[in-house]
Amino acid sequence: MDILPVLKKGRLVVLYAPGAAVRESMGLIAELALRGPLTIFDGGNRYQPYLVANLLRRKTVEIETVANRLFSRRAFTCYELHSLLASAQGLPYPLVILDLLNTFYDDHVPDREVRRLLSSCLEEIERLVISAPVIITLAPPLVADRVFLLEQVCAKANEIFVQEVPAIQPLQPALF
Repeated sequence: MDILPVLKKGRLVVLYAPGAAVRESMGLIAELALRGPLTIFDGGNRYQPYLVANLLRRKTVEIETVANRLFSRRAFTCYELHSLLASAQGLPYPLVILDLLNTFYDDHVPDREVRRLLSSCLEEIERLVISAPVIITLAPPLVADRVFLLEQVCAKANEIFVQEVPAIQPLQPALF
């Protein structure tokens, strides 16, 4: 999954995978940090700075300099994520939104409110994508009745990368 070639200003890229592609997104964050500043909004507690630091150590000795290019913020509710996006400035460097829909899967927030908030978030993302590429990672919905959220986000994307889970074949244990 080579996302770097499609990351251009004005592009919204979605990465859909189980676990919101944590390992892949940390590799992407490390690679982007080597190239310049980067903003990370974490909607699902997916950001792993130690993993990013380990990945950076493999490519540079300037760990502190590169790590200082990373700006991360965490949202614990869909309201906080909306607030993060609404207050974000359109900066000329990439924005990575980890597990965007995680907080929207909260069954304590009614569907109508979730639709309204996500629509508003997507408007903010469209505003931000004018200045720089935006990468969103998504995980499968926790409940089937929230699949419409995935469809809503993917409808706005310029590129969608899907990572399928390989089917595990049952293994017959040997008797003797």
